[in-house]
Amino acid sequence: MKALAALAALVLASCSASTCWKGGIPMRETETHAQWGAEVDINKSARDVKIYRGLAHPTADKARYNSQVKKGGWVEFEGFKFKAEPASFPAGTADKVLAIYKRSASHEALATKTTCAGFHPDYALVWTQGGKRRVLQICYGCHEWKYFGPGGTVYTDIEDKTYFGELTKLLPREKK
Repeated sequence: MKALAALAALVLASCSASTCWKGGIPMRETETHAQWGAEVDINKSARDVKIYRGLAHPTADKARYNSQVKKGGWVEFEGFKFKAEPASFPAGTADKVLAIYKRSASHEALATKTTCAGFHPDYALVWTQGGKRRVLQICYGCHEWKYFGPGGTVYTDIEDKTYFGELTKLLPREKK
């Protein structure tokens, strides 16, 4: 039993170092290729990108969500509701977010989560090219993003340093 406690202490101590596993795993080959396809599509199509804020979480904040839906003034993108009017951010914010998304290092393989209430996007970046709508949804609760484009859907985790160090600074959580 003492040996097990010593091993646990060693593992916990090692996790305070910068080399500690961050909770995600590298993308597999199929995810990497799908993300590269999304990158190519974004480079060709991302013009006049609008940023929308998501409504409250339909499970975690059910009363507020129901109130927002009942009140109206929302649009739906890929199965989720967002405020109808695009959010106001400094010029170039959408381009910066898409630049982060296009970096393979900003992604990790999708992991099963047990501590969140399920994917629900806090933000959606939306644009249309050639009559086809593209949507990048970002979920802060799960630290995930989904890209919907002509080639299909790419669904990955957001790498921790990217999430905390860059993304939430550009697109802060909405105050309730």
